Amino acid sequence: MSENGVYERTRVVQAGDLDGLGHVNNTVWVRFVVELADAHSTALGFGYKGTRELGGLWIVRRHELDYHASAIEGETLLEQTWVSRMRGARSIRHGLFTRQADGERLVSSTTHWAYVDPATLRPLRIHPTLLAAFTETEGPA
Repeated sequence: MSENGVYERTRVVQAGDLDGLGHVNNTVWVRFVVELADAHSTALGFGYKGTRELGGLWIVRRHELDYHASAIEGETLLEQTWVSRMRGARSIRHGLFTRQADGERLVSSTTHWAYVDPATLRPLRIHPTLLAAFTETEGPA
């Protein structure tokens, strides 16, 4: 995790990630976005289990993905995610996926999350421990 609240990791594109055109499938990009968000939260100690222990869980309200270029099997992706806003029961998280070899932007994403009661799925105010754990930022410099 960088000091500015941006979480980074890499991933190698696998054959199972590809569609009939030979590049990462659109639905796989959504999976990558969610997996990256979970990895960031888990790194801060608030993955699924840690969040449930605080009495809530996160659900997706909306995904927005912009496709800039394709990724193919064997390429290493630099994945970055950050939270720009946490208020009430809502959080806005961003993602950026670039090709590590040349830095080309592949996909950018914005996901709107809702913090909810696990039993009723009704919105809850985000737990103060979560608010303290995540640094709101506008992303990588």
